Amino acid sequence: MFSSMVKYEQIVLEGFEGREDSLKTIDRFKADLTPIMFYRTNDLIHSRRVLWHLEEALWRITHVFKDFNVKYARTLALVHDDLEIVTGDVQLNEKEIMSDEDRQKLKDDEYKGIGVLLQRFGDDANSISYRKLLESTINKDSIEAQMVSFFDKFDAAGESWHECFAGNHYFAIVASGRNKIDGGYIRRMREFPHKYPDMIPFFQKYPEYLPVSVNINQIVDNGKIHTKEILYSTNFHELYSKWRETIMRREGLHNLLTQKEFLP
Repeated sequence: MFSSMVKYEQIVLEGFEGREDSLKTIDRFKADLTPIMFYRTNDLIHSRRVLWHLEEALWRITHVFKDFNVKYARTLALVHDDLEIVTGDVQLNEKEIMSDEDRQKLKDDEYKGIGVLLQRFGDDANSISYRKLLESTINKDSIEAQMVSFFDKFDAAGESWHECFAGNHYFAIVASGRNKIDGGYIRRMREFPHKYPDMIPFFQKYPEYLPVSVNINQIVDNGKIHTKEILYSTNFHELYSKWRETIMRREGLHNLLTQKEFLP
């Protein structure tokens, strides 16, 4: 229902020496709320996954938005977290409770980070202005940037669901909020049609991209460390199944199966 088999051109980031090494050093979900992440990833893994999730949906996106700039969106997906090389990874739940003053300071720091990255890598990213791409990650000022932002949240949600299905209770709030049903990334993904009205036609056509409420405590309580057999079995959670199927096909099983951290 979701899959796409289209072959896309390689994204060329000439002169970006050291970029991937830098992204690899930035751990995902490194915060007091999530001290243990069984299958902890990094920004390099995450950036590639966001690109793949976007690509899986592009045939549907372009069906709704005829002028959608595929090259721009794919390049943006791959570099969307590059600013974290300079600013570090500020957790989304921390951003949501920031004061207006702190939020503005973060935005100022991000704009300063653009200058640092341009000095390091130059302004040509896949024959697109790197500055414009980085500014788009901040401002979400186009349908392409909004779609990339959605699949950024989709990948983060998938990571949190993967932890919950493995029995990691630390990720229950991340996945579904403090009520453990329809908060967290479920709420954030559902908010997209309201935050970005230009996206409404896509979600009207394909409502299955918006998550349903789930009892995350029940999932965590019944969770088991992932095995190859579990990954290939049917899962009732449609979006989580889509998330892991894309990764299994594009990346392989290693990162989904190799437990790196353990509960005390």
